[in-house]
Amino acid sequence: MPNSPPTDHPATSAPEHDRKTVRVPLSLRQIEVFRAIMVTGSISAAGRMLYVSQPAISRVLALTESRLGYQLFDRMKARLIATPEATRLFMEVEHIYERIQSVNDLAVSLGETGFGTLKLLGSATFGQRMIPCALQHLYAKSPRAKVDFRTATFDQMVGHFLAGRAHLGISLQPSDSPSLTSVALGTAPVVCIAPKGHPLGDLDIVYPDAVVGFPWISYPADAPAGRMVSSFFGEGRHPRTTIEVHSPSSAVSCVTHGLGMALVDMWSLPAETLPYLEVKPVAVDDLTIWATYSNVDPLPLMGRRLLDAVKKVIEEEAIKL
Repeated sequence: MPNSPPTDHPATSAPEHDRKTVRVPLSLRQIEVFRAIMVTGSISAAGRMLYVSQPAISRVLALTESRLGYQLFDRMKARLIATPEATRLFMEVEHIYERIQSVNDLAVSLGETGFGTLKLLGSATFGQRMIPCALQHLYAKSPRAKVDFRTATFDQMVGHFLAGRAHLGISLQPSDSPSLTSVALGTAPVVCIAPKGHPLGDLDIVYPDAVVGFPWISYPADAPAGRMVSSFFGEGRHPRTTIEVHSPSSAVSCVTHGLGMALVDMWSLPAETLPYLEVKPVAVDDLTIWATYSNVDPLPLMGRRLLDAVKKVIEEEAIKL
């Protein structure tokens, strides 16, 4: 007799109710509705809490219980009584919401204070007026911001970045380091300054021949301000340098004390020095203002806000001029 094909026998076939039921996980919206009902005690109040209609809350609750395969609430006339399962589930949900609140608090804090302290570098030139003015704008928007500001010469800046002591630098020269990025923010007008009462005060604009024969405050030839001086005099006869300084702000101090004349940018002139100086325009290109930051680590929020503030300050100064 040929063998018959095998058939399922009732004794060996798995009963339908013994098969594993695949549960669909709850959505965030369902968890939110469940919590709202637990917190408020009713469907209508949960709807008001979430700004949705009562029927919408009822539909979500029905779907939630269907997915779970058990009731979360016993209906007692107009009231909902949480089942033991709902009470246990609510405890876990509250832990989640505590973490969400912690995330929200952190998100708000980062917007107010940034991620730690902004480490800011600036040349001494911009430490006189520009950066303090930019910081005023920053703190008007972010009063809880923390900033560590120090002045540094350009050749010191790279070391600060590499050592992790700087997020942002503002200077008169771009960086050529492969790990740093420099972007132009605007320009700084150049003027010639001399002690008050100097013959320079009779001129409308200063040309190189007018300063030859007077004591001169100058800069290293490879510095941005040094190149500014070379551009001003060109191939002509340079004046006698009596003092060499490394920043326009130092030149301003020397000129204020009657030690000579100098070319400086307008940002290096504190308002309190103007009564003691003759300040005249010159026929030379403006200096470029550069922002430098790491191209490895992203610039923090407060750094981006400060950049916007510096640009705003530069634009405001340009309007005045």
